[in-house]
Amino acid sequence: MINKGTKLFSQILAIGLGASLLPAHAIEGHAGLDLSLANNVGKVGLYSLRETPTEITNLSSNLLFTSNDDRMIDVMGTLTRKGMLSNNNLELGLKAKLYYLDQNSTGRNSYGLMIGGIARYWLPTSVPTSIAADYLYSPNIVTAGDGQSTMEYGFRAELRILPSAIAYVGYRKILADFGLPGSYKVDGNPHVGVTISFDGY
Repeated sequence: MINKGTKLFSQILAIGLGASLLPAHAIEGHAGLDLSLANNVGKVGLYSLRETPTEITNLSSNLLFTSNDDRMIDVMGTLTRKGMLSNNNLELGLKAKLYYLDQNSTGRNSYGLMIGGIARYWLPTSVPTSIAADYLYSPNIVTAGDGQSTMEYGFRAELRILPSAIAYVGYRKILADFGLPGSYKVDGNPHVGVTISFDGY
């Protein structure tokens, strides 16, 4: 375990890194806010997205908090390609996340690099609607602190309700392995959320 001073430093470092990277990335795209709520979990994030006819890049910084006072801070990057497998509605991509997880009840912590992928399919509807799924994993070799590995996966349905806003409903599960019998469940709930672009599109 590490002391509280080191925990605080790690959290400040993660937030500072995300805050410093987002404005630079947003010069060529647009930035926005991502909010979601579940029964015992909340998440707030800032994102910066750039889209071209063939790909989408997204950089975000997020804070997840639970009713048990657990905290997970991350800086995440996503690169998605459009029109995959000869299907104009299908997007496939890669994700990477630097994270810090603080399990409040025992004082354990875990931090490292999660890597994985994302898939999104746009339905042939008059209102832009999609379904998406993603998976991230931090193996032992890139996991530090008290943790041995961390896994996250989820899926959601998205609907553009305004030119500058997308509403979504989904399910997210985050499991952390601290070397104890069974994995610690950080999140395992359905949630609702919205992304709002600061630039109005």
